[in-house]
Amino acid sequence: MRVLAVDTATPYLVLGTLEAELALRVDRGHNARLAEAVRAFLGETGTEPEALQAVVAGQGPGSYTGLRVGLAFAQGLARALGIPAVGVDTLAAVAARGRGTVVPGLTARNRQVYAAGYRTEAEPRLEWGPEKLDLGAYLARPGCHLLDLPPSGRALARLGLARLRAGERGFRPHYL
Repeated sequence: MRVLAVDTATPYLVLGTLEAELALRVDRGHNARLAEAVRAFLGETGTEPEALQAVVAGQGPGSYTGLRVGLAFAQGLARALGIPAVGVDTLAAVAARGRGTVVPGLTARNRQVYAAGYRTEAEPRLEWGPEKLDLGAYLARPGCHLLDLPPSGRALARLGLARLRAGERGFRPHYL
């Protein structure tokens, strides 16, 4: 299945398919770069937009504006192409970068971290959270800490495909 994954919940603009991924640090301004980045990414992967069969979007946690940009883009593209769209937790796609007990975190305001705990072998399995912790409490959690890393675009696509195959659709945004 040809799946395009998009995540704008973090300072990174992340794109992915099952075979390729791209992460660009943009901090803010995802909206100004997203459409062109998707066009270029699809071109580099040899994928025509009409060949897409589903769109996956990172549903946070993340900033309100950044998260809304990605979700709105994914929903608009899916509707325009008449294909399904589904959300995936951004922290799960970060956790996919590690193995074993993984504690991905995204910096929030006031020395807070939005975090969750995963057991990651083949795919991340949620153990606790997500929740907002102070930095010390985050660092005290056991496991491999992945703080402020971009989510994996390929993992977003894989996790989204699994949700689609389970009959799930739509988004459940998590704001910081």
